[in-house]
Amino acid sequence: MAFFGRPPFRELIPEHDEVHVSCVFTWDYVYCTLLADYWRDATDKPVKIGGPGWAYFNKTPFRRGFQPGLYIKPEYTFTSRGCDNACPWCSVPKVEGSLKELNGFHIRRIIQDNNFLQTSRSHREVVYGLLKSQKRICFRGGLEASRIDMHFIENIQWLAISELWLACDTPNAVGRVTEKIRLLSKAGFNNNKLYCYVLIGDDMEENEDRCRAIYNAGAMPRAQLFYDFSAEKTKYSSEWKKFASMWQRPPATIAHMEKGTDWRDF
Repeated sequence: MAFFGRPPFRELIPEHDEVHVSCVFTWDYVYCTLLADYWRDATDKPVKIGGPGWAYFNKTPFRRGFQPGLYIKPEYTFTSRGCDNACPWCSVPKVEGSLKELNGFHIRRIIQDNNFLQTSRSHREVVYGLLKSQKRICFRGGLEASRIDMHFIENIQWLAISELWLACDTPNAVGRVTEKIRLLSKAGFNNNKLYCYVLIGDDMEENEDRCRAIYNAGAMPRAQLFYDFSAEKTKYSSEWKKFASMWQRPPATIAHMEKGTDWRDF
């Protein structure tokens, strides 16, 4: 059972054993704290609060296992948690710790690992085997370009791939990422299947160049404004939001690249 916002009247709350308040983002920390108090007033059962955003501020270990359908849609799967990289803009190592491969997961079509390609070759081969029965498979976590090799490409060519997502977070990553996009394109994955997260929000001209490079290499860029880890969501101007929107919606991106439209036109 899932609820959003304040609890309903006591008479409308169904039978339950406990209440979990899931704090996904750091900027929801204050609100989730209040939400837990609201639920404590509405029920005599235990009320627990957790999630990545909560763990970050409280420096408590984030739950590193995975149960399908718990706090996330049933078609998503985590086969690993954490990451061994230390990218300054990413909170995953701080919240989930170093990479840990999970056992006994129930495979679903959307792989949401933070860094799937950092797992061992034997682990990945198990995942590829389990995915053979799935349709419309997506690797959504942002594949680390430097780890994309022929072993990965040869295995996914036998799968019903719908989406492959890479990540290009800095200007220095452009060459490496575009090289792997072209390699995947040669393997039969066009920009209807290839996507790339592009971290933006600091230099609009450079961010534009990076998004263009991704598009020209054969993938559809998906801009993501950077948000820091404070308890208040980072504020951006309307110009930045329009610019981001242009690089987040494929029709707008195509119009920009093919017809020369501008973010001010949206």
